[in-house]
Amino acid sequence: MALGGGATLRVLGPTDRALGTGADNDASLVLRLSMGEVTFLLTGDIEAGGEDALLAAYGGELRAQVLKLAHHGSGTSSSEAFLRAVEPSIAVVSAGAGNPFGHPSAEVVQRLAEALVLRTDERGDITLSTDGRRLWVDVSR
Repeated sequence: MALGGGATLRVLGPTDRALGTGADNDASLVLRLSMGEVTFLLTGDIEAGGEDALLAAYGGELRAQVLKLAHHGSGTSSSEAFLRAVEPSIAVVSAGAGNPFGHPSAEVVQRLAEALVLRTDERGDITLSTDGRRLWVDVSR
């Protein structure tokens, strides 16, 4: 879907395979937002089953500069295979400070060693902007 100004939005999920996992989180909406050379992958709350379904359906089309981590960076998501396919430069984690679930998982953060990890529990609001070539990051703290 064309959004204007060269931006496009594509709905990638949930796929039929993800819906077949029976996991409510795998029924999350997954969006790919592109503008020029910059792509964002917004993964909702999918878990490993949802990621596997996306890998099977889209493979290399999942590559994105920015990844909004699924399920608040939980250890049930952001598998090594999925992160290899996406290859994000920036990973955004939406998690509340001191949350009782321990999000994001330290293991997931370690898997993202090559990316800039921006966490709302540490930085507050995170705003990403692009002109289709460059990417700007603004944080509230």
